[in-house]
Amino acid sequence: MVTSKRGTLSREVICQAAITLIEAKGVNAFSLRAVAKSLGVDPAAIYRHYADVDDLMREVSDLALAPTVRDFRCTDDPRADVRLLMTRLRDVLLVNGVARLSALGPTRYPNELFITETMLDAALRCGLADEQAVLAYHVLVEYTVGSATLDAPLSQDPHTRARTYDIWRGDYAELAAADYPVIAQLRGLLYPGSDVVFEAGLDALIAQFLH
Repeated sequence: MVTSKRGTLSREVICQAAITLIEAKGVNAFSLRAVAKSLGVDPAAIYRHYADVDDLMREVSDLALAPTVRDFRCTDDPRADVRLLMTRLRDVLLVNGVARLSALGPTRYPNELFITETMLDAALRCGLADEQAVLAYHVLVEYTVGSATLDAPLSQDPHTRARTYDIWRGDYAELAAADYPVIAQLRGLLYPGSDVVFEAGLDALIAQFLH
């Protein structure tokens, strides 16, 4: 039995140490050696619990996805289920940098598997054929993850986001209307808010793929 600074070494203890490390120093500081150092154990002790750094990273990012699926219950409306699940996924990805590691690929751990199972089941309940169901799943999940990845840098501070949008709209306002007549016509409406844009796109995709 190996003990660490946080007690008996276990997958749970290792995952929490990894999460703490990433939150404090960023994903570039993440390695099995760094996690082992933070726990005060030899790196070999980590390998007794995880095959490699990718295995640990997948479980860490999956744990961060937990709020997406917590207490989620499917209803008789598969489209509403998809909308709620994808909205919850994006909310988690926006605020949790560790969860965004899941954008590197499927974790294949319980929370991601729940999301995958639920999305595929919803697509089939909408009457889609197998290939269409799989395509709908990928389109909706990748749209959601991509939206969160793009919006995360400005999601923490609404005031900063508002100022940034004002700067962007101001740059468009300086363009010559003769050169960019459509931008000049619509520039005041640009960047209505990332949540508004995401919801409009999600609804359009659900209508298109889960009809």
